[in-house]
Amino acid sequence: MLRDIKALTVVKALAVTAVVMVLLTLPSLVNPYRLFLVSLVAVYMVAGLGLTIIMGWTGQVVLAQAAFFGMGAYLTAYWHEWMPWPLAAALACLAAAAAGAVIGFPAVRLHGFYLAIATLAFSELVRRGFVELDSITGGIAGTDVEPVQFGGLDVAASQWYLALSVAAFALLVAWRIRVTSLGRCLLAVRDAEVATASVSISAARYKLVAFALSAAMGALAGAVYGQLQAYLTPEIFGVGLLIQFLVVAFVGGVTFLLGPLLGAIFVVVARELLQDLGAGQRLAYAIALILVVRFLPSGLAGLPALWRRFRTRRSAAAPSAPAAGEQPALASSGGDA
Repeated sequence: MLRDIKALTVVKALAVTAVVMVLLTLPSLVNPYRLFLVSLVAVYMVAGLGLTIIMGWTGQVVLAQAAFFGMGAYLTAYWHEWMPWPLAAALACLAAAAAGAVIGFPAVRLHGFYLAIATLAFSELVRRGFVELDSITGGIAGTDVEPVQFGGLDVAASQWYLALSVAAFALLVAWRIRVTSLGRCLLAVRDAEVATASVSISAARYKLVAFALSAAMGALAGAVYGQLQAYLTPEIFGVGLLIQFLVVAFVGGVTFLLGPLLGAIFVVVARELLQDLGAGQRLAYAIALILVVRFLPSGLAGLPALWRRFRTRRSAAAPSAPAAGEQPALASSGGDA
């Protein structure tokens, strides 16, 4: 038994090492377009982690992630003209977190459908602001983004390492939130909000924290997305992008840490396969979302748990085999007769 555990540990360590080596050498293994797609998976995963915090762990139906995503993209591109990209991205995340806390303050008293409508209205208001704030966003015509390059790397490789670094950082932050008391309090607010006051947990305060964290994650993803797109226009951050984020969260598994990664892979692959459909992509995403919510509510990340439950039930339902040397009851009674 101990030998099997050690062997399994070694296999896991080798698998993780192999994955890390592939990720670090990816620019030399694939062409720039495929590298762009993988970078896009990393960006969508970070945005999806924000939805995991606010929707999966706190139970709030918030539809403003596209707005925070756009804030991160525009503010980082604007501030990057005067400061290094990491500092510009950090300030954009702080601004988005503050905006998330501000809209969260009145929204914590809303639930379900009403909260979804309020945050969707905020998202459309922000997108209208992208059109009106011409000096920062370039208005309806848009604005270009100054690319970030590392050392002697080309633009595509620099974008990939930037996206990979940000995705690893966001995953680490989300994991720390999940395993600490903050994560447990967020789950308590989701599962038993009425009872939280009896154990000195302020549901309103933890909802505000979740709003701010989710907005910051969205802005961080948007900051990298600006680098991938190189040119930003307000229509990018509309309802179509919001639907993609919802598919990332729910198809991957909105309560699981690795769910956004699976959902992001699904969305990027589907986008490539369905690119000839044009606006019909939204319909395809909507159908996928409905099917998952109806038949697979735990998402792709929940499949292993479903499979284990299925095997357990099948084993419990199967008749037990007779022990060695034990005669069947019918044969035994016939011999006695």
